[in-house]
Amino acid sequence: MNRQIAIREIVERMLMLKLDHPLRVGVSGITASGKTTFANELQNEIHLQGRKVVRASIDNFHNPKVVRYSQGKESAKGYYEDAHDYQAFAERLLVPLGPDGDMRYVMKSHDLETDMYTKTESILALKDMIFIIDGTFLLKKELQHLFDYKIFVETDFETARERGSSREAKAFGNKKRAEEIFLQRYHAACHMYIEEHAPKQCADVVFMNNVIEAPRVVFQNL
Repeated sequence: MNRQIAIREIVERMLMLKLDHPLRVGVSGITASGKTTFANELQNEIHLQGRKVVRASIDNFHNPKVVRYSQGKESAKGYYEDAHDYQAFAERLLVPLGPDGDMRYVMKSHDLETDMYTKTESILALKDMIFIIDGTFLLKKELQHLFDYKIFVETDFETARERGSSREAKAFGNKKRAEEIFLQRYHAACHMYIEEHAPKQCADVVFMNNVIEAPRVVFQNL
């Protein structure tokens, strides 16, 4: 399927939902699956259709280094369990936008560069807003009910590792080292996530992203 057509169809189905609060769309997928790019494409399409859209990410809700690396800087289990502050993510962003929420949300709780917690003023949402939120472990069982529409970007581990290691080669010194980190930390953690939380099974849409120019789309909850 043509990529733009696929994205437009997903957005059209998404916009059929009638809620009395903002629409919270969760985009999950293994590291380097292409979920951030896909989420940005959703944002652009929603904007083209004349709707108010906000882009958010769980990556603005990291734990500080002392927590993130408490099990070791290259630990897969540590990345899986300790990378993000799920309580802050839920309480400050997702819950306020849901049923009976006060509509006042925060986009960020931690700054990666300074490794400091941030104190930002809450923002008042409008009921007709759409929030596109991405993150690797976004569809953990304890968070699934906080999203109104769930999308899993499915990419083979081998394909994602090639994309990710090429992207992160400079950060890790070279591509070979980046591949090792993906195998040992990022993708090992993603295997834990998939086995424990089955994010693909809970998704309303599975976006098969191995071939960027020709993705496949499966609508699971019609």
